[in-house]
Amino acid sequence: MVERLYKVAEIAEILGVGIDWVYRRIEKGELTVIELGDTRKNQRVPESALDAYLVPRTFGTKTAAVASLDDRRKTKQTA
Repeated sequence: MVERLYKVAEIAEILGVGIDWVYRRIEKGELTVIELGDTRKNQRVPESALDAYLVPRTFGTKTAAVASLDDRRKTKQTA
């Protein structure tokens, strides 16, 4: 099965942040992307990269972003 790739705008929505914030994380090397073309709009974030970014930043109970991602996965698995 192919890993889910998210658009930068989708990552911003999941995390509740602006698109520029996501691009800054990409530029700093904190969030890994796959480049499907020569512009920023063609960058995709693998689901595993989002997990790798969130897990070390998650403390205590699940954050809203992690819970949202889990909900999306469950919905896709049942569809």
